[in-house]
Amino acid sequence: MLVSDRGPVTFRATPSGLAPERRAGSVTALLDRSARALGGDVCWLAPSASEEDREAVRDGRFAGLGLGYEFRPVPFGAADYRRYYEDAGVRGLWYALHDLWADLPRGLDEGGPGPLGDGAALRAYQRVNRGVAAAAATYCRPGTVVCFQDYQFATAPGFLRSLLPTQTVGLFVHAAFAGPASLAGLPGAARGLLLRGMLAADVLGFQCERWADSFLRFAGEAGHEVDTVSGAVRHAGGRTLVRRYPAPPDQEYLSGVFGTAEADRWSETFRRLREGAGAGARLLVRVDRLDPAKNVLRGFEALALLLAERPELRHGVRFVCCLTPSRPAVPEYAWYAARVREAVAAIQRDFPGVLTVYWDEDRVRAMAALREYDVLLVNSVHDGMNLVAQEGVLVNGREGVVVLSARTGSAERLGAGAVVVDDPRDVRATAAALGQALAMPPAERAARARRMREPLLTTSPESWLRAQLADLTEVRDLRP
Repeated sequence: MLVSDRGPVTFRATPSGLAPERRAGSVTALLDRSARALGGDVCWLAPSASEEDREAVRDGRFAGLGLGYEFRPVPFGAADYRRYYEDAGVRGLWYALHDLWADLPRGLDEGGPGPLGDGAALRAYQRVNRGVAAAAATYCRPGTVVCFQDYQFATAPGFLRSLLPTQTVGLFVHAAFAGPASLAGLPGAARGLLLRGMLAADVLGFQCERWADSFLRFAGEAGHEVDTVSGAVRHAGGRTLVRRYPAPPDQEYLSGVFGTAEADRWSETFRRLREGAGAGARLLVRVDRLDPAKNVLRGFEALALLLAERPELRHGVRFVCCLTPSRPAVPEYAWYAARVREAVAAIQRDFPGVLTVYWDEDRVRAMAALREYDVLLVNSVHDGMNLVAQEGVLVNGREGVVVLSARTGSAERLGAGAVVVDDPRDVRATAAALGQALAMPPAERAARARRMREPLLTTSPESWLRAQLADLTEVRDLRP
């Protein structure tokens, strides 16, 4: 059984009645591909505040969609869902897990206590986690293993454990886990609920060793017995195994994108942009959500610094950014997006012709940009994985260089070939890394590209999920 915040399908009202619509998102796509590969013995649950989904459930419309597995939404009220997702999830847990407190302003709630200060958001978070766990319990059969997906369900394992004490439960955190110092920014009650809920899982998964080690430190500082060698935490409820399951890019999807005329048109657009800058020009690319964790603003600041100090690059570099809007209703995200737009306007004013920004989501255009880059910039503050870096390595046709934050999960896979920025908040270091990448000789570019590509060739979404299920199954089979 899979449980995630966003399901693969939602229903929309149309003039001819309710119609199913596929949902986008990197986690959703990863789980969909993985679930289909398991051969139909999968039930997937996700919360929904949609009235159309409620109606579709009453009418039995979610059956027979041909997904290759069973999917059921779990209904919640709109107010509870917003508080669970935006206030507790994004403005509390997301900021803490990615250590964003210093990057964002306080006091955007017009003098109120903040998103977690009055307890309403945390109570809503708990209601949704409790409700999803109760729904999961009704679908569990003997031998079922339950995989909760991501930080939105950090406390759900505990609720499910209270209903089914011997149930085998896993939790995989797709996000980063920045560590105890950043989590100290949460109210004490929230930290306690987070830790107890996560430790109720039999197996707790992270994208990379960095995040798994951060959690072990968090548990150890809270007084639990931690075995760093075996990756286990002993607590009053038993033992939790802490493991890494690095999420892979979907190579099947990537192959399909580049068989289209639309992708070829976009690739030609970007080639002309580079060629128009003259012989030897370089195309710098970034593809990201407009999320403070992605550190887009400092990326632009690094570009401006580089162009100011090395004026010869102004005519030999073109920067293409594909930025997808993200969580515009969240106050801090709206504030951050406004600052990014100001930075873009300043660069376009001071260095005309260098920067092209697309402000909407177009997956094919983004993939075409990745195919054409000479340098790809990924400078996240903290990032659970960042599949864009890996997708870029797989699809790029120019032996492009990746400038990569050390605080991404992808750095564990790509660090041997990437130009790694140890501190992504250091604008000067990022500018220096961009300069190094732009000037890199062809032979070194080719060697680095090979080193990055090799570890990606044998990965797949289904192997990622099967690894989690194998560990959970072992726990289930060894349970007395």
